[in-house]
Amino acid sequence: MKLSIFYSLLAILGTTVSAPVPEAEIETRSVFKIYPSQAVNIFTPDHGYITGDVYVYRYTSNGIQHETNTLLNFPFPSGYAGKTCSFSFANGWAPSHTYANSQKVQLFSVGGPITASNTYTSRPYRNVSYGIFHVSDDGAVGTWDGSTPTFPCPAAATTLGFEVLSQGDFADVSWPLGAGLAIVVL
Repeated sequence: MKLSIFYSLLAILGTTVSAPVPEAEIETRSVFKIYPSQAVNIFTPDHGYITGDVYVYRYTSNGIQHETNTLLNFPFPSGYAGKTCSFSFANGWAPSHTYANSQKVQLFSVGGPITASNTYTSRPYRNVSYGIFHVSDDGAVGTWDGSTPTFPCPAAATTLGFEVLSQGDFADVSWPLGAGLAIVVL
């Protein structure tokens, strides 16, 4: 009797296991990346200039700290209400100085429009800290200290402003517009 129950159970399981599995459709997602359209490099004591490249640089010489940060304008199109935005970093440049280089970059939103006349001392205030990312030695990828920050995508077309600045006493990180830091619509 025990053997007949075992064979019955085996027959039932055998048909269940051998039944064909329907093919599942895999949803494909398109990833939309937004790169900055303008970079205003601001550096001490009171300078700023527009360039096609982003620079984050800090060093101390003869007791004086020299720093270059960059303000970034991201032109955001309409149609992403209700979506989540995040950040990615890829395809930067290898640093020109590798000794004692933290290669860490802080990211802040800024509270106001970024203009060509911005300088280190005359610019929008830092608003929300989105965290710190570390750029690899070859400048190819950036990884976040902690989880990758997210924020609600804007409901209407607008320009989002951010500032990137060094984390640590010596940093040398740069990338061209159209690469490096991007906003990703999830």
